[in-house]
Amino acid sequence: MNLKHLFYFWKVARHGGVLRASEAIHISPQTLSGQIKLLEDRVGTALFKRNGRTLELTEAGVNQRAILTTCQR
Repeated sequence: MNLKHLFYFWKVARHGGVLRASEAIHISPQTLSGQIKLLEDRVGTALFKRNGRTLELTEAGVNQRAILTTCQR
């Protein structure tokens, strides 16, 4: 895991989906989705529940977002 993966996680969580997040950071949705999957593989758990085109944070995702929010301050 590196800072790029955490940045991508943060953007997808903030925007509520890969498409909107990818538009905001100017990368393809496929690339962003692959990077999120790689992050989930590295942490060993799903960070998002996939519901069609939208994503919801899992409990692990909520915890990860809380950690990043704390670090941001």
